[in-house]
Parts: sequence; C-alpha cells; structure tokens
Amino acid sequence: MVQVAYFVLNVSSNTINRRSRMLPQIIFSILLSIAMFFLAFNLELEKMGLASNLSALMIVLGGTLAATLIAYPWRRLIWTAHLMKTAFLSVNEIDWTKKTIVTLARSYRKNGIRVLEQMGERLPNGHLKTAVALITYNYAKHEIEHILRKEAHIIYSQYEASDKIICNMARLAPALGLTGTIVSLIRTFGHITDTNGLVGCMGIALLSTFYGVVFANLCFIPLSNKLREFMDQEATRFDLIQEGILDLYDQENPRAMEYKLESLSSLSTRGLREGFVTPRPELVVMTTPKMQAASVSS
Repeated sequence: MVQVAYFVLNVSSNTINRRSRMLPQIIFSILLSIAMFFLAFNLELEKMGLASNLSALMIVLGGTLAATLIAYPWRRLIWTAHLMKTAFLSVNEIDWTKKTIVTLARSYRKNGIRVLEQMGERLPNGHLKTAVALITYNYAKHEIEHILRKEAHIIYSQYEASDKIICNMARLAPALGLTGTIVSLIRTFGHITDTNGLVGCMGIALLSTFYGVVFANLCFIPLSNKLREFMDQEATRFDLIQEGILDLYDQENPRAMEYKLESLSSLSTRGLREGFVTPRPELVVMTTPKMQAASVSS
C-alpha cells in the first residue's frame, strides 16, 4: 500500500512539474499572438510588395508556431525537427539491419558471447544495440521479447506524437491564413475612402489565405507523409530485429536467419509499395510480483 501511494505521489509531482514548466511557454505564445495581431492591425499596407508578403507570412507562420507552442513543449518540437532530419537522411536501414544481425549471428555462433558483447558495444545507439545487450546480460528469452516489444511501442508512440504535431500544423495554417485575410478586410473596410483602390486591397488581403494553403499542402502535409513512410519502415525494422534477436538467442543457423529476414523484409516492402499499412507494434504490459502484491493488499 505504501509503495502504491509513493508511486502515485511521484506521478502527481512529475505532472505538476511538467505543467509548471509549460506555463512560461504558454504565456510567451499568447503574448506573441497578441503582438502579431497588433502589428497586423496597425501596419499601413497600401500596395502589393515585400511588406504585405511579410505581414501575411507573419500571421500564417507566426500564428501556427504560437498555437503549436501552446499545445506542445518546445523540446518536443525540436525532437520532431531532428526526427524529420533522420527521416530524410535514412537510407537502406532495413538492409543494414539484416546484414548486421546475420554478422552478429555468425560471430556469436563461432566465438561466443564475449565477442557478441564487444560487437554490440560498437553498434550505434538504438533498438538493435539494446536487443544485443539484453542477450549479453543473460536475460531470458521471454523477457527479451517483452522488453523489445515494449520499447518498440514506446518509440513508435513518440513517432506518432511528432506526426500529430505536423498534422495539427497543416490544419492550423489555412485557418490562420483565413484569419489574416479577415484582419486585412477589417482594416480595408475601416479605412477605405476611395472604391477604386478596393481591388488592390483585396489582393493584399488574400495573400494570407494563399500562404496558408501553400504551406499546408506543399510543406506540412508532405512532411507528414514522409514521416509516415519512415514510421512504416521503422515498424518493419523493429519486427526484423525482434525476429532476428530471438533466433540469435537460440543460436540458429545464420544462413537460415538470413533467408528468414530476407523473406520478411521482402513481404513488408511489397506491402508498402502496394499501399498496405504496417501494423503498429503491440504494447506488452510488464508487471512485477511486488506491484501485484501491493495492488492486492490495497
């Protein structure tokens, strides 16, 4: 009972700390939005030019950024930017994973666990390095399977959170573009004295809508599609790692492992080309006997 209460208190305190850290960011975002619209209402724009384009971009991009910062921590936005960089720079990760697992299997079968441990330490940080470390730390086979599934689910959930951020930005950009158009129309009808200049003012007003549609359809939506493609490839790679590491644990024949991994990757690649969605990694809930006993006593 005491352990459960201590766990609940830790979770509550961590939640309060996260919310308190978000408060200055939310205040900054609100002030940024107020300053942005104040400038938009007070800028004197009488003709199409650099100033009118910058004003439209300020409303669309500045408003999208401010609204996103209200909803998400800035660290998550930076992590999303790094993830997009990884998605664009990643090449043949699946092929590298297959070759690495087969090489590890040959070395493990020939030279033993110490050589496997040394090769695992030289691997880049990631899912495969964790999987090799679990074997060298003498985890049981079912424990390795559970840990790998849980880690894959957590990583994939982080990817989905980043994709959600980009999709929200794609929805915000056209709405803020329309907002900028409304702001320009309010200024136009509030100060216009000559109807001959109405057409030019309408052109300036529509700039915000133009930029909102452009950024949504030519920037944010393609980025989201690219990230989804990367996520499907990563889900396939997680499956290959899990299958390969379990066979590595059993010291299966490297040739048989290579054939198995080639078959699985070819099926997954064919499914991606034909438009099938790779299933999300399943969540495996791991419980310990102590936590079970504490929950029963409560």
